[in-house]
Parts: sequence; C-alpha cells; structure tokens
Amino acid sequence: MVSAFVLQTHKNPAQIRRLAMVLRRACPGSVVVVSHDRRSPALDPGLFDGDERIIVTTGSGGRGDFLILDGYLAALKRLEETGLAYDWVTNLSGQDYPVASLRAFEADLAALSGDGYLHHFDVLRDDPAEMAPMRWPPGHGFGRYWFQYAKLAEDAGLAGRLALYAPRVLAERLGLPFRVNTAYGIMIGHRALNAPFGAGFRCHAGSYWHTISRRAVRRLLAFCDERPDVVSYFRRVLIPDESFVQTVLVNDPNLQFVPRNRRYFDMSASRRGHPKSLGPEDVAAFSAGDHVFARKIEPDGQAGFLDMLDARALS
Repeated sequence: MVSAFVLQTHKNPAQIRRLAMVLRRACPGSVVVVSHDRRSPALDPGLFDGDERIIVTTGSGGRGDFLILDGYLAALKRLEETGLAYDWVTNLSGQDYPVASLRAFEADLAALSGDGYLHHFDVLRDDPAEMAPMRWPPGHGFGRYWFQYAKLAEDAGLAGRLALYAPRVLAERLGLPFRVNTAYGIMIGHRALNAPFGAGFRCHAGSYWHTISRRAVRRLLAFCDERPDVVSYFRRVLIPDESFVQTVLVNDPNLQFVPRNRRYFDMSASRRGHPKSLGPEDVAAFSAGDHVFARKIEPDGQAGFLDMLDARALS
C-alpha cells in the first residue's frame, strides 16, 4: 500500500522540509506533492535533498474562497500525471504534523472497507452530533451555500465589521434574500436562483482536511470536468473548501467514507477561523483519541516538542 501526501504550503521552508521528510521516513514508499503558494517566495530546489518522490509545484492558497481548492485540485492532477502508484491521498497544510504512528495509520487504511476518512454532514439537517467537532448555528450552512457572493474588499477591518454588524444580523434573522459577511473581507451575497442542490445532490459540509482513496481522487477530478457549472457555482459561495469535496464525493453512491478525519485541532479560543497553536501542554488532548495529525504547529522554540512528534510518527 502506498500513501500520497499533498502539502499546501506558503511559509517557513524549514518546517515544510521537516514535515515532508518525516512523512517520507515514516512511509518509505510514499510520494509527497508540495503545492507551494505562488504568491510566496519560491522554495529552494535543493530543499528536499533531491528526493525524487517529493514533487514540488506551485498552486493557489487562501482562505474563504475557491483558491485553496484550485491549488489542491491542481496538485491532484500533477500527482496523476506522474504515473506513480498510490492508494490513498492525505491532504495537509504546512502547519499540520503527525502525532501518531504513520505505519499504524497505513495499516488502518489497508484494512478499511471504504474510501477513507472524510468528515461530512448534511448541511440542512443541522445535526450537532454529525457536525462535531465543528459547531454551526442553525441556518448557517444555508447562508453559506444557497447564496452567491461577490467580494467588495479584501479586509473589512474593525470599523467595517462594526458598521456592517446590524445589516448582517438583520438579513439573517429576517430571512432576507441577501447576506453580508465580514469574516474574509466584505462579501455581499444574493439568494441563488440556480443552486445545484436537490434530492439527488444534497449539500454536505465538513472539515477540509481528509484522507481519501485513489478512486475518490479520480472521481473528484472527473466531476470537475463533467460539471463545470457546479464548480462555477461553488466559486461564489462562502468557504467552499468546507463543502465542495464533501458534496461531490458523498453524493456518489459508489463511495463510502468514515465521517471523521482523525485530525486534532482546538478552536475553543478561535478568532476568525484560526485554531490554537499547539505545544507540549496539548499532548494529553491529542493523545486521547485516534488522531493521526494535528494543527496548527508553530516550530519556533519547540524543537523538543517536534522531536517527540517525530518519534511518534516513526514508531
């Protein structure tokens, strides 16, 4: 069994190198695709010591729009173009890190009777148990995915968020056919007349981070070619990276997924969608479940912590 890892990165080459190298050491047959944000300084060609199974490409990044999906889909196409054999793809950010044995994770995948670990829930059901560990208020998913948005400004700023607070809340509470969002700039949305969702194509959402089979990868890429109308629609929703992959794959009757992703993150004190930076004090928390990866990991001053995580990954 061969694992593939897609890393979407934009900063800190030393940490990118460390992550890629521990993945390759823990899973010697693996292939790693590093999709580095084209807006960031290019990575040194010698960063990975000439390892031919670490493939560096450029891609798009970002938060709250389709750019991160553009980068991911391009990396999957690049992986397919290499002709290298692989069975599973795990997507990671540059600030993710393994926190458990990757050899054991590969054994779990080899024994899995399905197409991977993909956290997902039906957007309209608003079921807290399905959403966990994510938490959305009632109707939140409808406001995200049944409206088409245009970005008026890249950053709302504190003054903009305060000024638009009242119209944002009123539009939601009164069920008006427009929405205002200030989480990722100033976004104005209108109720879509052409939403693609229905009984045969339910809208699903969940965490962007996942591990999926090669046939799921190929289905995802094929869908993008077959249904450019749906891709175009998702380009104008809010935070499409938390819905597009789930909606495409979970609606396919030939695919089955475990509805969790075995990732640890702490959003308890989140500001604008950023998880807590983890350190040695969080070991007990991410060791309590069956988590394999955690985010986010900041390397500064944490050499001992990363050494400990390396030992876990390589065990």
